[in-house]
Amino acid sequence: MNIDSKIVNSVDAIDMVLGSVAKPLVERTVSPVVGNGNFISGAVKLGSAVMAAKYMSNNRVGKAIAIGAGMDGAEDLIVAFGAKAGLNQTEQTGAGVF
Repeated sequence: MNIDSKIVNSVDAIDMVLGSVAKPLVERTVSPVVGNGNFISGAVKLGSAVMAAKYMSNNRVGKAIAIGAGMDGAEDLIVAFGAKAGLNQTEQTGAGVF
C-alpha cells in the first residue's frame, strides 16, 4: 500500500483562505462526535482531510474542506502531544493565547 503524504496537490492563496474559513466549520461539525484536541479527533480529522482530497478536491470547496480538516487535525495532534508531555498552554503563558 502506497501512502501519499500530500493531502492537496496544488494550493494557491485563494485555496488557503477558503481552507482557513473551512477550518472552524469542520471543527464545529466534527468535534461534538469525536471531541477536540485529542489523538482520536486528530486522526479522524486528518483521515477526513485525506478522503476529502481524494474524492472532492477537483473544486475549491473540496480543497477548502481538505485543507480545513487537515489544519484542524494537525492542531488536535499537536495539542494532544503537548498535553501528554505535560505542556499546559494556559499555565505557561498565563494568557491562554499560545
